[in-house]
Amino acid sequence: MKKKIFLIIIFIIALFSVYNYAGLFGGKKDRDYEALKPLMEVYSIIQESYVDTEKTEPKDLIDGALKGMVGKLDPFSQYLDPQSYKDMSEDTKAEFGGLGIEISVKDGQLMVVAPIEDTPAYRAGIKAGDKIMQIDGESTEGIEIMDAVHKLRGTPGTKVTITIQRGHDPNWKDYTITRDIIKIKTVRYNLVGDNTGYIKINEFMGDAKEEVKKAIKSFKKKKIDKLIIDLRNNPGGLLDQAVKCADLFLPNGKLIVYTEGRSKESRTKFKAEDNEEYNAKMVILINKGSASASEILAGALRDNDRAILIGSKTFGKGSVQTIIPLSDGSALRLTTAQYFTPSGKKIHGVGITPDIELEEPIPSSYSADLYNKNYFEEFADFYLKKHPEREGKEKKDNKTQPEKITDVAKVKEEEIKVSESNLKILFRESEDDKIFNEFKKWLNNEKKEELKLQELAADKEILLGWIKTEIAKKRQGRSAAREIAVENDIQVKRAINILNTLSRLIKN
Repeated sequence: MKKKIFLIIIFIIALFSVYNYAGLFGGKKDRDYEALKPLMEVYSIIQESYVDTEKTEPKDLIDGALKGMVGKLDPFSQYLDPQSYKDMSEDTKAEFGGLGIEISVKDGQLMVVAPIEDTPAYRAGIKAGDKIMQIDGESTEGIEIMDAVHKLRGTPGTKVTITIQRGHDPNWKDYTITRDIIKIKTVRYNLVGDNTGYIKINEFMGDAKEEVKKAIKSFKKKKIDKLIIDLRNNPGGLLDQAVKCADLFLPNGKLIVYTEGRSKESRTKFKAEDNEEYNAKMVILINKGSASASEILAGALRDNDRAILIGSKTFGKGSVQTIIPLSDGSALRLTTAQYFTPSGKKIHGVGITPDIELEEPIPSSYSADLYNKNYFEEFADFYLKKHPEREGKEKKDNKTQPEKITDVAKVKEEEIKVSESNLKILFRESEDDKIFNEFKKWLNNEKKEELKLQELAADKEILLGWIKTEIAKKRQGRSAAREIAVENDIQVKRAINILNTLSRLIKN
């Protein structure tokens, strides 16, 4: 045992000597050497005297010491053991098993940065900013990110229960969610209103730039010169994809983002260099779930006077983590720099404030309860059965409708005309009151629910959006439902109004 301890101490001294020789300690070498002495002493005492020898494996102790050392720096720097390093490498792939949420630690609390669209967590109702208090009944206090990832991920089809605190609500809520293979559709796009392009970027994965480029090509063919980019609940992703997406909208030479750090290598400027520039009038939608790469894109286009930002303040994750592989297959994920927008504004810990603050509407607890009881889907069935003349040809068309909304160019032109025409007839503004009154009547007569008129009136726009989305999904599938959900989104409507106003001002 003494020989083993001696070898470990020799190893630590040797490691220190290598660093000292390399000049990394500079003038502080004596102080740093003194700081290392207690580490060696504690290790020696534990190996000699700790009662449970099963807990004194050298590798486990060193791993614990390294995690503690790095954990004192910030929530994003981490020592990654070989398994954690492998798991982290999977995060930038477009498919993995889990719940579909991006998590982080903020002010010592494990929280949801954003749920990924069309994933188990998204469908369960998990929101950006939710605090994860427990995982399967175990407290998350002091948990490290990768440990939380291990607990949340698992075999597809298995369940995990996460306990959520939303805002300052003292009543926590359990969500039992079934794990699934997470397939991230990086970009979706379509037209909203009469002549406005809409691009939803879910995450900046490896194909983000090419997918956005496809959207631009489609809009250019239709001579669309107004664009909404939706970055809400986009937790970030790959820096190069955010830079390349910004490049599509900026002239050559324009600064996109720059980094500042201690070393010369960490100071980098990223400028537009693509010869293509889509010179549309733009609005970008952001919220507290917009982080990292999303903040870079939003900041770049706003600072270069290319877009107006609408929504709420972003998450504020603007630091650069460098992955440094170690000899045993582990790695050090170390914060080495921070991002700054072209105008010099720091992102990390600050976030990006929108030009026009517009919070996403939150339904009352009464309306949320109606949603949780699945009433809107049931009403859609009732409504379409009562009005069979309004289904007609669409049910036949539904078989040929594409499952995905993203590639507008692949959809036959005549199919677009049929679906848009029929949806506009059904959902023209004069129909809203009729549908809503019919829903209230159904709620009272069929479901025997008390009608809370004040809540129903306050939430009318939200409820109508839910109703229309469910009817569209029943009639024409998920892609049509997504279009209707976007068209009825309050922030999207506001963005369209702003773009229309800009167009009128420019013409005048």
